[in-house]
Amino acid sequence: MGPTMRENREEGSRGRARRAKDRRARRAGVGTPKNSLRRSRKGREAGPRVVPIAGRRSTRSNRNTGYRKFEGDPVGNKTPIGYGRLRVVAAVFVVIGLLLGARAVHIGLVDDERYGAFASEVGIEQLASPGVPRGSILSADGRELAKTLEAARIVATPYLIEDPASTAKLLADVLGPAVGLTEKEILASLSATSPTGEPAGYSEVAADVPPEAARKIEEKVAELGVGGVETEPDTVRVYPEGALASQLTGHQGDFGEAFGGVESGQDQRLASGEDVNLTIDTAVQQELEDALEATVEKHEAKSAIGLMMRVEDGSIVALANSPGFDNNEFGEASPEAQRNRVLTDPYEPGSTFKAFTVASALEAGAVSTRSTFVVPDSIAVADRIIHDSRPHETKVMEPADVIRESSNVGAIQIAQALGGQRLHDAILRFGFGEPTGVDLWGEDPGIVPAYEDWSGSSIGNIPIGQGLTVTPLQLVAGYAALANGGQRVTPHVVERGAPAPKGPRVISEETSDIVGTMLQGVVEDGSGHLAQIPGYTVAGKTGTSQKVDPETGAYTTEYVSSFVGFAPATDPEFVMLIAVDEPQTTYWGELAAAPYFQDVMSFALGYYNVPPDDPASQSGETG
Repeated sequence: MGPTMRENREEGSRGRARRAKDRRARRAGVGTPKNSLRRSRKGREAGPRVVPIAGRRSTRSNRNTGYRKFEGDPVGNKTPIGYGRLRVVAAVFVVIGLLLGARAVHIGLVDDERYGAFASEVGIEQLASPGVPRGSILSADGRELAKTLEAARIVATPYLIEDPASTAKLLADVLGPAVGLTEKEILASLSATSPTGEPAGYSEVAADVPPEAARKIEEKVAELGVGGVETEPDTVRVYPEGALASQLTGHQGDFGEAFGGVESGQDQRLASGEDVNLTIDTAVQQELEDALEATVEKHEAKSAIGLMMRVEDGSIVALANSPGFDNNEFGEASPEAQRNRVLTDPYEPGSTFKAFTVASALEAGAVSTRSTFVVPDSIAVADRIIHDSRPHETKVMEPADVIRESSNVGAIQIAQALGGQRLHDAILRFGFGEPTGVDLWGEDPGIVPAYEDWSGSSIGNIPIGQGLTVTPLQLVAGYAALANGGQRVTPHVVERGAPAPKGPRVISEETSDIVGTMLQGVVEDGSGHLAQIPGYTVAGKTGTSQKVDPETGAYTTEYVSSFVGFAPATDPEFVMLIAVDEPQTTYWGELAAAPYFQDVMSFALGYYNVPPDDPASQSGETG
C-alpha cells in the first residue's frame, strides 16, 4: 500500500469516476445496506417453551404442588412435571447436532473435491471464499494482463452528517484528484434520502479509492470529528496492459461478473485466488495487433483478426482483433469491439478451404499427385455456372497446379472425383461444424450442412469454401493438422502442466507432406509470394471470400481477404491466419493479408530463435 502500490494503480485509474458514478446510481442511499446486520424486531422470537400438561392427579396435594411421587421411590423424591421429558428432548437435539456437525466436517475435509466436481458437472458455481483476492492473468512472458489491487470504498450515513456541504468540500479535496469526483457529486451522495424523504441510512460516496487516499480521509474525519463517513476495504480489477489482448483477456465488472475471454472461461479458478498462466506472448501479441491496425488503416477495412498457434499442440501464441479497446474502459467499448471475433464470428472461408478438398481427395485415393484435369475457366454445376477468379484458356492441371493457381473449376473437378458424401465426411473429420474445445468463452461451431441437405450445386460451392461457415479459430486448427503430420489439435490459451495428447488422425503423414509442398508452391510461385520470409520456407493459401447478407442470404459486394499459412514449411513450428473484413482499396488476400502475415511470422521465427531452413534465400532474393 506504499509507493509501489500507487505505481501499479496508475494504469488502472482511468474510468474510476465513471464506474463510481454508475455504482452510486444503483446503490445510493435507500435505507440500510443490503448486507447490514441490522434487523427489525416485531416481538419476541419464536422458540421452544415448556407448557404445563393437564392431567388427572390422584390426590389434592399433587394437584396443588405440581409434584408427584414416583412409585418405588424409597425417599419420596419429588420431580417437576414434564422435566424428565424435556431432558430427553434436549438430549436428542444434542445428539442430532453432533451428528450433523460431524458430517459437515467430513464433507469439508474428505469429500470437498468430489462434491466440487459434482457441482461443476451439474452447473452449480462454486463461490470463492470471502476475502480472497481474485487471481491474476499472466502472459507466457510474465506480464500481468489482469490483476486485483487493494482499494477502498467511502460510504456515508446521511442522517448522521450534521453539515453535508462542509463535509463534501472536505472529501472533494481528496477524492477529486484520486477518483475524479466533484464536490457537487459528493454532496449528492451525502444528502441521499430514503423513500420517505428522510436522510438515508446508507450511501456509497466513492468506489475504487486508492488506499493512500482512503487513509487521508480517515485522518481528516478523525481530526475534525466528522460523523457519518467511513471507509470500507475493497478491491479493484485493473488491466495493466490496457488494450493489449483485451478481447482474449475478457473483463470483470464492478460487481464481480465476468465478461468473455479468460475472465469468464477461468472464472472459478480466478475467483478462488488462483493465478492463470497463458500461452500468449505479449511481444508477439503486440506485433500482431500492430499489423492488424496497419492493414485496417491502409486498406480502409471494417476490421481484421489474427491468430498464431503452435502446430504441434494447439497452444495459441497470439490472438487479436482490430479495432480493440482499453480493458480499463470496457463499458465505453461497443459490443462488437468487445467480442472475440476469432471464435465467435463464423464466415465462408473461400479459397483457403481448397487445401482441405485436395487433402481429402488425396487421402481417399480419389486422385494422386499425377492426376490431370482439363480445366476451363468456368464449369456448370446443376443450375449454376461457376467461374475461376481470372479468365484463362482451357489448360491441363494437376492438383498442385489447382492449389497454386487457386482454380475454382479445378477444385470442383477434384471434389467430383472424390464424391459429395466422402467430401462431407472428411470435412467433419477435420473438426469443422463443431467447437474446437478451446478454453475460452463464446465459441461458435460454424455450419457444415448435413449431406442429405446438399443441393445439386453444393458439390460446386462447398469444395471452394462457399455454402459452409467456419470460425477463424477452426480454420487455423484445421491448417495445424495439415502441417503437423495429419493430427487434430485442441487450441488453448491456458498453459498446461503437461503436454496434451494429440487428437485423432485425419490424414496420413504422407498426405500432410504432399499438401504442405503444394502450399509451399503457392508462396514461392503463386498468389502468396508476398508472404515469403528470407531464410525460411513458407507454405500457405490466399483467400478472397464474398460475404453473405445475413437477412437475404444473397452474396454482397463486400469481401473477407485472408492469408493462412505455416513456417518453416519443411518443419512447421507456427501456423497463422490474417483475415481482413471489407477492405476498400483491394479485395485480394495476397495484398490485404499476405504482407502482414509475413511481418508477424518473420518476427516470431526470429523471436523464438527458430533455425532458418532456407539459407539460400537469406540474401533477400526470393524470386
